[in-house]
Amino acid sequence: MLPMIVRFKVKQPGRRGFRLWFPVILIWLILAALMLVLLPFLLLAALITMWNGPGFRLLLIYPLLAAVLWNLGGLTIDVDQKESALLIDFI
Repeated sequence: MLPMIVRFKVKQPGRRGFRLWFPVILIWLILAALMLVLLPFLLLAALITMWNGPGFRLLLIYPLLAAVLWNLGGLTIDVDQKESALLIDFI
C-alpha cells in the first residue's frame, strides 16, 4: 500500500532533537499529475525507438515506478552515528 505519512526524527546526543510528520499524499498527487502530462511524450518516444532502441523498456517505466512506490509502505531508514541519529519511516 502507498504510504500516506513520512516520519522524520533527528536526534543529537545531549539535545532534545525534533520530529516531523509529513503527509505524502500531497507528493503522490503532484507525481500523478506530472506522470499524466508526460505520458504522451513517453509513448511517442517508445513508438519512435521501438525497433532500434529501448522502446519496450520505456513502456515499463510506469509499472516499475508504481511497484516501487507501492512497496515503500513499512520502509524504515535508521542511521545512527556518534554525532546524531536520523530515522525516516514510511507509514
